[in-house]
Amino acid sequence: MIDLDQIKLEQINDFKAIQLVNFVSQNNKFELNSEAAQFLSQLRGNIAFVVVCGKYRTGKSFLLNKLIDVQNEGFQVSPTTNSCTQGIWLYTKPVINKQSNLQIYFLDTEGSESGVKSQTHDAKIFALAILMSSTFMFNSIGCIDEQSIIQLHLTTLLSKNIQVQDHDNSNNENILGYYTPKFMWLLRDFVLEMKDGQNRKITPKEYLELALHDDRQYQSENSKKVRKTLLTCFKDRNCFQFVRPVINENELQKVNQLPNNQLREEFQQQVTQLREYLLKNTSPKQLNGVNLNGRMFCKMIETFITNFNKGKVPIISTAWEHIVETECQQGLAQAKQLYETNLKKYFGSDEAKSFEEIFQILKKIRDESFQTFHYIAGIREKNNHFEEYKKKLLDFMTEKENLAIRLNDDMNNTKNEEVIAEVSQKLKENLDQETFTIDNLEVFFQHFNEFLNAYDKKSAGTEKANTLIHFLQNHHPIIVKQLVNSVVQKYSKNKNQAEEEKAVQQVKEKQLLDNIKILEQNIAQHETKIKKLDQDKVQLEAQKKQLSDQLSKLQTENKTIRDNIKDVDELQNMIAQKNEEIQGLKKIISV
Repeated sequence: MIDLDQIKLEQINDFKAIQLVNFVSQNNKFELNSEAAQFLSQLRGNIAFVVVCGKYRTGKSFLLNKLIDVQNEGFQVSPTTNSCTQGIWLYTKPVINKQSNLQIYFLDTEGSESGVKSQTHDAKIFALAILMSSTFMFNSIGCIDEQSIIQLHLTTLLSKNIQVQDHDNSNNENILGYYTPKFMWLLRDFVLEMKDGQNRKITPKEYLELALHDDRQYQSENSKKVRKTLLTCFKDRNCFQFVRPVINENELQKVNQLPNNQLREEFQQQVTQLREYLLKNTSPKQLNGVNLNGRMFCKMIETFITNFNKGKVPIISTAWEHIVETECQQGLAQAKQLYETNLKKYFGSDEAKSFEEIFQILKKIRDESFQTFHYIAGIREKNNHFEEYKKKLLDFMTEKENLAIRLNDDMNNTKNEEVIAEVSQKLKENLDQETFTIDNLEVFFQHFNEFLNAYDKKSAGTEKANTLIHFLQNHHPIIVKQLVNSVVQKYSKNKNQAEEEKAVQQVKEKQLLDNIKILEQNIAQHETKIKKLDQDKVQLEAQKKQLSDQLSKLQTENKTIRDNIKDVDELQNMIAQKNEEIQGLKKIISV
């Protein structure tokens, strides 16, 4: 987060006196100078304002120039009797307390009793000076006496020109003491020795206290009122004395042009002492116990001036409310700006983010914006303005977050559609190829789960589920139809194949049956043949036996014939004939 506590003074090269509050005589109104308002609004860190008031032509501007260590470029100093300073002026270069880093700015006011402006005008300038001051310095010539105290008669009008609350002002003067700055009386051209009634040396502070508590009878009523007001309204009081800066009267008219080494050494020492005292003892400008930054200080002045211009009395509580609301407005504006800057930083690309990434990013930039808002707007306890503008910031961030999520979801949806097209390709191919059958549906479910898991892993965004649902709603009927067609067609194909195989088998069976029938017929025929052969065999066996018997008989007869036939040739013929008969019988037997 940007460090709002640092003021970059090196960026401000043109240190000068600028008018802070101007009085426009044409409309009889005060106005806050725009250049001064712009300068104040950019101040950060602890700031304090030392304001000097007093009668005109008493050397206020000259002393301020010495305190801020500038000469010609400081507050304007005129050698004439006319009042030089009009309204309230600010010198843009602060005196800085290096230990606390407190920036102390010096303000010069137009002198009172100039005769040009009315007492009412002087009283308003005086009241504004009191309200602006961290330390209020009253400048007068000589010692504290009745005349010088009467010069502070404007203090008696403080309770009339400044209100703490917008109701119940019965105790306004006493309460006002808690809001008034530190009071310092500057005694210029002081030549007396400070002693009390017993002729003892006393400090300037003790001298001031003795003068304020002096209640001798010769004092006028106005003097008594001034003393009472100073004691009541200014709790922290001090006094500083200064000798005349030069001894030669003729040099007074050009004293602002004289270098420091031509001023009296004692005067220079007194200026140094006052500067060191202011550095050490000036406190940050506060309201209601809160240190004001430049923007808050500017709003406070603006509120008081507005009241004066409306003929009303500045009310501290009202100014505080305006400051609080202004800071809430500023906190809201800066928090919004930071939020939008971070949104562009993290969501400026076309790359979509996961739900976890977008959640972490939005939480981070929301926390940073809330931190900025709290830092600026949380100047006190959580007031009504704080809660009001915090809600506005919350509503703003919620609207922006919803828009960022929608835009990111749109990018994610585009990506998710690409992912779903990619991871569903395999499933579609398998369906197109009619891979699935009624016997392997578990393979389809396995592929479908793989598709879901791949999509879940690669997809992103809060709408990833809706993208999947939308895809399934559009493609589920198609997938189911393809799956059913795949199963049915596969089943039909298998069934047709089985029927074809069955038909072939039936043909084969018929052929086999026919073959078996033929075989059976052949077997029957063969059995008949075998039976006939068996019969023939029996017959042949009988014939064989008969022939054997005949052969035996023939052999016997043959022997007898060989014995009886004498003619060998005739016998051989007969034998040959018989042999042929025997061979014929053998052939029959062998069959």
